[in-house]
Amino acid sequence: MIAITGAGEYLDTIRPYDKVLLDKLENEPYVLSFPTAAGLESEERIKYWLNLADEHFEKLGVQHKSMKALNVDDYNKPETIAEIEKANFIYFSGGNPNHLHETLSNSLAWEKILAIHHNGGILAGCSAGAMIMGEKMNKGRGFGFFKNSMVLPHWNEVLYKAILTSSKQIHKSKYKILGLEMNTYLVLNGDKLEIIGDQQVHIMHKKEEQSFKNGDILELSVLDF
Repeated sequence: MIAITGAGEYLDTIRPYDKVLLDKLENEPYVLSFPTAAGLESEERIKYWLNLADEHFEKLGVQHKSMKALNVDDYNKPETIAEIEKANFIYFSGGNPNHLHETLSNSLAWEKILAIHHNGGILAGCSAGAMIMGEKMNKGRGFGFFKNSMVLPHWNEVLYKAILTSSKQIHKSKYKILGLEMNTYLVLNGDKLEIIGDQQVHIMHKKEEQSFKNGDILELSVLDF
């Protein structure tokens, strides 16, 4: 499964929906969280993400480890790969999506992370961690889990108007826009899409827009042209 949200990672408001995701796992959760997207930021900011994730998953009562993997060398370490091989839930928090995508795609660990998805585990991402899951990003390509799509997070926040202006330009392209609000996951599970959260997910293409809320289940074909 792939679960992406626009904002709110590790905050109290999203915790109930992370619990829903964790309950979808067949086995006891072992969660690894990665602040990689913030890897170009200050040490203080990295510590913020590490500590916030620790507190969040401790409150959820699941086994969890914050992984200070910020670049390709960190992901290539045997100890990082060993932890990934034990995990069934990976979480990528926010920051720079291009740094995150480049790091993962050039690392030895990426195939191990993909195996979690293919074997019934969950790859989750917020903001930059969500943007890499689409087919296209503002700069370069994503991993393409959500076909034909560009993911735009923070859809209901202060930057909404700027994002909307950008999306209108993007609407001229072939890609569909997935506008993700905070505290709300768009979950890819097989050939279905499910919305989990207290706000909305928007799917837009050219002049068409559809909005979906908690509990809605869609056919993956909604991303077809």
